[in-house]
Amino acid sequence: MDYPERDDLVVVRVSQILDYGVFVELLEFNNVRGFVHISNVSSSWVKNIRNFVKPNQVRVAKVLNVDVTKRQIDLSFAGVSSSREKQKINDFKQYNREEKLISLFAKQTRKKFDEVWEAVAEPLNSEYGSLMNALEKVALGEDISEIVSKEWVAPLKELVEKNIVVSEKILKGKAKISSLSPNGLEIVKEILSTIESVKGCSVIYAGSGIYTITSTSFTYKQADKLLTKSIELAEKKAKELGASFEFKREENN
Repeated sequence: MDYPERDDLVVVRVSQILDYGVFVELLEFNNVRGFVHISNVSSSWVKNIRNFVKPNQVRVAKVLNVDVTKRQIDLSFAGVSSSREKQKINDFKQYNREEKLISLFAKQTRKKFDEVWEAVAEPLNSEYGSLMNALEKVALGEDISEIVSKEWVAPLKELVEKNIVVSEKILKGKAKISSLSPNGLEIVKEILSTIESVKGCSVIYAGSGIYTITSTSFTYKQADKLLTKSIELAEKKAKELGASFEFKREENN
């Protein structure tokens, strides 16, 4: 049986809540049991442990100690920030989905899971950073015949067509545009027209001289490229026309 190492972050499910601590199942390690002492449930004082954890709750814990002979794993919730927990759970969910897709692909091609994982998942993951990124690229028509053997390409495209939906990626920001010129309205319209000349970018008036600028594409990288280009063109046009242009990008959630 595999065990995590000290200081690892692991995804767990709360299985039993006691007055002095919490028993959990490590979801990445065949549901082996671990324990979180009440002193490690939170960085703040814990009067009632049930106010901090709930039955079947999925959390991320830090490994404090592993005793393989006793099959004992000591964990802590206290040392895990909310951002690290969110990222770890997202990674865990993505990996689970990737495993399910490869299992489906193995069944589709009548091959063993390990063979498919080694021949397809590993090289795609190495090239694109994750299998899901790679499959989205395939869905968008990218050629992967130089990355995996050609025998896998056609059935992989079939898998993607049936199971992968590529959602549009959206980036936004707010622009404040103003002009003291007598024909200021026309100048603002000309700047806005410059933004909308970039395919994939749009503008909506938000009020008080503020405009919401949106770029849309199938990848964040391309959406970022479009938004950056539109803002650069708008800044150049505003300077040329003697107008004021201020832009602030919204945080991407």
